[in-house]
Amino acid sequence: MNKKLKIIWLCYFTNKEVQDILKPRKRVGEIATWISSMIPLFENCSDVELNIVSEHRWISGVKYFKKNGVHYHFYNRGIPFWGRHWPGFFQFDALTNYFQLKKRIAIIVNKIKPDIIHLHGAENEFCTSIMQFLFRYPVLVTIQGFISKSSATLKVVELRKKKELEIIKAFKHFGYRTQTMGNDIHAINPNASLYWHHYPIKIIVPFDAEKKYDLVFFARVSKEKGIEDLLKTIALIKINRPNISLCVIGGGNTESFQMLAFELEISDNVTWAGFLPSQLDVHLLASQAKISVLPTYHDIISGTILESLFLKLPVVAYNVGSIHEVNEKEEIISLVEKLDVEGLAKAIVHLLDNPEVLKEKAEKGYQRANEMFMHSDEEIRSSFMNAYNTVIREFKS
Repeated sequence: MNKKLKIIWLCYFTNKEVQDILKPRKRVGEIATWISSMIPLFENCSDVELNIVSEHRWISGVKYFKKNGVHYHFYNRGIPFWGRHWPGFFQFDALTNYFQLKKRIAIIVNKIKPDIIHLHGAENEFCTSIMQFLFRYPVLVTIQGFISKSSATLKVVELRKKKELEIIKAFKHFGYRTQTMGNDIHAINPNASLYWHHYPIKIIVPFDAEKKYDLVFFARVSKEKGIEDLLKTIALIKINRPNISLCVIGGGNTESFQMLAFELEISDNVTWAGFLPSQLDVHLLASQAKISVLPTYHDIISGTILESLFLKLPVVAYNVGSIHEVNEKEEIISLVEKLDVEGLAKAIVHLLDNPEVLKEKAEKGYQRANEMFMHSDEEIRSSFMNAYNTVIREFKS
């Protein structure tokens, strides 16, 4: 009988099913839905033992459980024995170079003794722990986004930028899913070996919903995701369209943005829906809009954009990251140069003024999304397994 390949996914995710088992002191929304979608491909396998190591807020110590043949290891990097994260004003992890976080992960990893570690993302705090495993275990790093492209200058963000570049320069094997992402990895590490793979996407069925809003924004509500630019765009459109309407869905500190809406005299035009508990809730509300707008400052191809295309929502976005690859064959997304608020307004008004164009883009966007991002479970799993075996083989040699 062949030995099972022992794999660790080092990631940050949660969902309702996980929290039903963990019973954290406070519930949080779904995180990294693509991880949840990937797990069933490795459940109850005869060739793989999957161990998932993930942070989870509002738990104490390390929590372990096994479900459908997959081993789950959750830890909290906050205050020991309390189940609470460190207060925002006290950047303990940054001040100690994530010492406690690295130690907790090292204990779990060294107990498992994996054949390979798969790090999902290089941009988050937990990712810094991977450096201690350089030359000790085979490692595959899948890039999820580049925080080094962020314009934010907070000390904690600057530290994350530095650590991300350190990881990409130090390791050799990287998972990627767009050509632009591959080019960006090679710009940082010319010797990187790249492995093309996708995450499974939950089937998203378009909703035949009554249109209550002209526009929807659903993402983390932050300057980097372009909410300020969108509010300024609404103010421009309102000059000739007094009833222009926007629904904002997402978590974050919205107080300053609501104040900006007040100053721009568009408070009556914007509905702040806040953070919704599930992806389905988001999709149901987003489907009540005619157009999805995401003027993000940097991204690969945002989940917001993918989900909008599958929901048959025409998209207006800044031309950043890999978003232009959706338009490789024809214009699907209305792309505007970064920071061009007037361009955003013109693109939005053009769609609103032309219902036939709006309908055509909705249908073509749905077709393009299926073409680019819908892959069989067998194809996706095979791409991961091929990458794992190659990385392990090269590490041993």
